[in-house]
Order: sequence, then structure tokens, then C-alpha cells
Amino acid sequence: MKAFVIGISGASASGKSTLCEQLMPLLGENTSCILLDKFYKKELPRIISPLDGKEYPDWNHPDSIDRAAAYDFIKNEISSGFKYLILDGAFLFCIDELRELCDYKIYVTAAIETRLYRRIKRNLIIKNQTLEQIADYYLATVRYREREYSIPSSKYADLILDNENGFGDGIIRAYEAILKTERKIRD
Repeated sequence: MKAFVIGISGASASGKSTLCEQLMPLLGENTSCILLDKFYKKELPRIISPLDGKEYPDWNHPDSIDRAAAYDFIKNEISSGFKYLILDGAFLFCIDELRELCDYKIYVTAAIETRLYRRIKRNLIIKNQTLEQIADYYLATVRYREREYSIPSSKYADLILDNENGFGDGIIRAYEAILKTERKIRD
């Protein structure tokens, strides 16, 4: 049986991975999550910042993802015996061939201030970056790419979930919508 594929997208630090973590126990142990972050190219595209005119590696462009490698890996996982497969990525809905693999699509939102705070908190600990490094990169590049790619891709979502103050009952709404869509597809 082919896995039912759930796509989760949203801007940086909106709560995509948190949503995955909260959905997985509801969907059961035969569920797997794939992070598109694992498919970043070694040679990233470059961006000239509209803010300062400097050139930066562009982690926030759909072309930073190795599409072929991601597609092949996901296609293999779809037929590997999982009942549910969750795809987590900021550019997931921007890449046609990956978006089209999704049976149900959820876009996660939160205010820019909330996302920036979460990004700072995460990158201070996980990436050992300084506050200045995190803020400078975000202001110089990330916010522009979010407006250009991630945020407009919300138009492809079947459900938009706000994560400004946690998901609340949004988790249950998402779970029920997934089950309803799965029943329609599998019947």
C-alpha cells in the first residue's frame, strides 16, 4: 500500500517540525517524517541582499534543495510500507514535483516577530551562532526570500494553521482533515 503523504510547509521557525512531532503520535507508529533540510545542495545559490548589497549563501531559495535527490528519496519512501509519510520543508510547496506528491497540504503561520524570536532561540543553541549573526542574516536575506517564495506558496495548502501561541485545537482539526481526505482517496 502506498503511504498517504502529508506536506507541511511554512516560513522559517513557523512551527513546521513542531506540527510534525505533534501529528506523528496521532497518526500512529507506522508514520515517518522527512525533513527537506536534509537535501540542501553542497553548492548553494547566492543572493545579493537588497538590504546591504552583500553576497550571501542562499539557504532560503527553492533552488537550494537538491530536487532530484529529494524526489527519488521520497518516492522510495512512499512505497516502503509506511501508512503515513510527512514531508516538512519551507519550500515544499514551491517545488512542483514535490508538492504534487502530497495528498494533503498544511501551511503553518506565525507573526514575523514570533518567527524571528524562535529562529534566534534555535540558532543560538543548535547552530552556536551569535545573536548578531542570526539577526543580520535574517534581515539581509531570509525575510526577502520568505516574502518571495515560502509565504506565497500558502495558496497550495488545504489547511492553514496558525502557530502564534501554539496550535491549540488546530492539531485535532488537521488530524481529522487528514483522515477524511485519506478515506476519500483510499475508497
